[in-house]
Amino acid sequence: MDQDDRREEWLDIFTSEMIPCGTAPRSMVHERGWWHQTFHAWVATGPGPEGRLVVQLRGPDKDTHPLRFDVSAAGHLSSGEAPEDGVRELEEELGLRISADRLHKLGVVAHEARMGAVWDREFNHLYVALAPGLSLDELNPAPDEIAGIYEVSVGDFFDLAFHRRASATLSGYRVWPGGRATDTRLATWQDFVPRSRAYLELLARFLLGAD
Repeated sequence: MDQDDRREEWLDIFTSEMIPCGTAPRSMVHERGWWHQTFHAWVATGPGPEGRLVVQLRGPDKDTHPLRFDVSAAGHLSSGEAPEDGVRELEEELGLRISADRLHKLGVVAHEARMGAVWDREFNHLYVALAPGLSLDELNPAPDEIAGIYEVSVGDFFDLAFHRRASATLSGYRVWPGGRATDTRLATWQDFVPRSRAYLELLARFLLGAD
């Protein structure tokens, strides 16, 4: 093991049946397309179509899907971490402190995509964190990770995701080191990171009680 490997984040790797089969540095996992685990948490003010869903605008330097809208907070699970340990991502990315026992786990969804040199094969552990009355102004997003924070109604989000409407309005703010500015966007589903039908249906069943 060289010094660079010791400094790099290590991930548990799995077979396609989600059987553990070792550990490897993150760069190698993405280079060779090994299955690994990620944590995904969607923050919502409540279920139902009038609830508000928090979405992040990915930073411009992300190696995948820069400047596209995405799950409220997400991240890789390091070697040895349990899925619920990923709750740290809510504080690291959004400045939102929520205990793991307040997370609602929806399930695990396999995701596979190849983007240039990155071969991403993930088991997404999918959660919802309900935060009634949350205001975006209460959040403290990390500008090195996130270019903006926005909200959209739960109803509008799923109308976009299931192609029942062409666009929806997202309101929030752009962020950069030392500053932020109010922003409103008219977004289409192509402006979001792609998610599978299985992923979206799990989310819809919890937030809307239907597909």
